[in-house]
Amino acid sequence: MEPKWYTYFNYGSIAFVAVLLIVILTNSVPKEYYIPLLVVAIIIFILRIIFRIMIIKKIRERE
Repeated sequence: MEPKWYTYFNYGSIAFVAVLLIVILTNSVPKEYYIPLLVVAIIIFILRIIFRIMIIKKIRERE
């Protein structure tokens, strides 16, 4: 993943998690979906961390 695409993924994932939070806080979804939505948000944050590590390694290899 290129640094440019990582930036898109990074901000896009933050926006997506913010939308999930708003949907949960406004009670737009049934309470049964709260846990699955929170699991999706946690997975997205874990992917952000993994991609950040990959990008840092790639940048260090180029130097």
